[in-house]
Amino acid sequence: MNSLQVQAVARQITAIRWLPPRAGSAYTDTDLYFVSGSSGKHKELVLWTAANPDFRADGDSSSALATLAATTGHDGDVHDIVAPAPGLVATASSYGTISVYDVAHAGASSLALREAVTAHRFANDAPAVATALAAQPGNGADVEIASCGEDGRLAYAPIARLDALQRHEVDSTVATGICWPMPTQLAVATRAGQVKLFDRRAPADAQAVFVDPASSHAFECIAAHPSQSFRLATGSDTGAVLLWDIRNPKRPATQAFNVHGANVWAVQFHPEDSAKLVSCSEDATLAVTQWAADADGLGHDVRRLSSFFNPLSVNCFDVCPFTRTSLVVAGSSSGNLLMDAAPCSA
Repeated sequence: MNSLQVQAVARQITAIRWLPPRAGSAYTDTDLYFVSGSSGKHKELVLWTAANPDFRADGDSSSALATLAATTGHDGDVHDIVAPAPGLVATASSYGTISVYDVAHAGASSLALREAVTAHRFANDAPAVATALAAQPGNGADVEIASCGEDGRLAYAPIARLDALQRHEVDSTVATGICWPMPTQLAVATRAGQVKLFDRRAPADAQAVFVDPASSHAFECIAAHPSQSFRLATGSDTGAVLLWDIRNPKRPATQAFNVHGANVWAVQFHPEDSAKLVSCSEDATLAVTQWAADADGLGHDVRRLSSFFNPLSVNCFDVCPFTRTSLVVAGSSSGNLLMDAAPCSA
């Protein structure tokens, strides 16, 4: 098992996201930026800077993985973060709120609340946790963000016009994960072990509903393949990561990879090698699973990462898509930032 680098930050980190570069599609700066969200005693967003490994000289090592650049309080526990465009992040809150922040990291760094809206409520009008958030593919000014929640609903709005929020019922149980397989399609995972597809243009009814016929799972998260809209991945309460091929909606094909020993909180197709799935778990590990055969015809290899100094749940992670070096950052219930400079390597 490989060892993660650890930096104690005295925060229970529950969401994390790399920020896109200010211009272009790749970083040319020596510094990278990411935002973390925390829960419990410290309900806040933190802007961090980290050294770009593409510019690191041989033998150059720093004791700190990241440096705090700015902080701001957050209304409730942070359950998810997306960065849909340069200079913007959106968050999902335990109070059912979707919030948009302006991010400045040129000169004086800052995080400033722009707008917030309550997206999720129970029938008695009590706030329901917004469990997950996803940004529509694309970088236009009217890119939409979509959320799901403990009220069993999905909600979506253009990031520039949160007051145009629309809500639709998904399930009678908790909706735990959401993603955009295509710009016009949403996929939602549920605690009842279902994956439901919705057409953004007519979202009142599900296009399709999928279950794994081989086993009963409660799903905790979902991710879409970056270029093959028929492939999805879900993480379950059993520690399994499931890969879905939904080209035949009546009989979707599934592959189960038992890579963790407890709840899988997040899953992501690796942005530089989508034949690999990255996941994190309550069992205090990150895992990189080779789900497709490589050039040598080998597949299904699992690389696990952990640290003696991080005994509690790894709650969230993000793989940086903007650098040549494969770089993952994660957050944990142990009050740590975690990092690995090559999560996709053998």
